Amino acid sequence: MYAILDIETTGGQFNEEGITEIAIYKYDGHEIVDQFISLINPEKPIQPFVVKLTGINNTMLKSAPKFYEIAKRIIEITDGCILVAHNTSFDYRILRTEFRRLGYEFIKETLCTVELSKKLLPEQESHSLGKLVKSLGIPITDRHRASGDAMATVKLFKLLLDKDTEKQILTSTIKADIKSGMVPKLIDIVENIPSKVGVYYIHNQNGEVVYIGKSKNIKKRINQHFTGKTTKCKKIQREVQAVSHEETGSELIALLKESEE
Repeated sequence: MYAILDIETTGGQFNEEGITEIAIYKYDGHEIVDQFISLINPEKPIQPFVVKLTGINNTMLKSAPKFYEIAKRIIEITDGCILVAHNTSFDYRILRTEFRRLGYEFIKETLCTVELSKKLLPEQESHSLGKLVKSLGIPITDRHRASGDAMATVKLFKLLLDKDTEKQILTSTIKADIKSGMVPKLIDIVENIPSKVGVYYIHNQNGEVVYIGKSKNIKKRINQHFTGKTTKCKKIQREVQAVSHEETGSELIALLKESEE
């Protein structure tokens, strides 16, 4: 089951944006089985360029529900679903930020139709939503509004699902779930690490390397460090400030490089 969504925001500084509109279509791989569309009062002004782009203004949002009033509905409609969006990292980050403000960790597996389209439609000149759907003949209405962009993403996702007949590319593109209970700082670190073979370096707040390791899947191994209960894992969780990595292409080279370091 998939929760295909699009979010419009106020614009502004990173992680300080507020949500102005959200649209979620629950999709079973064949048809939409549920949907949720709503304007949201972000309790902060919208940047002028965003008003011009989306047509959503501050006056429209005065009587709209605030995020905490619709948070339960978002949790319900996305329950048991893989989160899908065009540039999922943006929508997922915004949602997680809003939920964190309520003291709740919103954790989902995710799929990005930008990444999927690059793998399944490499011949396309552009993978932006507007240009991609136009090139593919997918109709789109209410561009730059949550419902219109989310519906276009549903149609694009259906096309990508049909093209990926063995579902191997789809499966390999799913971003692994990050276990709940991990503090926000650690979640942000894990998100920026690839699921590739290589060597990784765990740094403390002074930038010093406190641990070196190698793995066939760096993201998975770091995730294990950050959720583990052993003395070593707890020490890493306390001291880590950043993680750098080097992809090696093979486990043997990673092993040799780890030994050399």
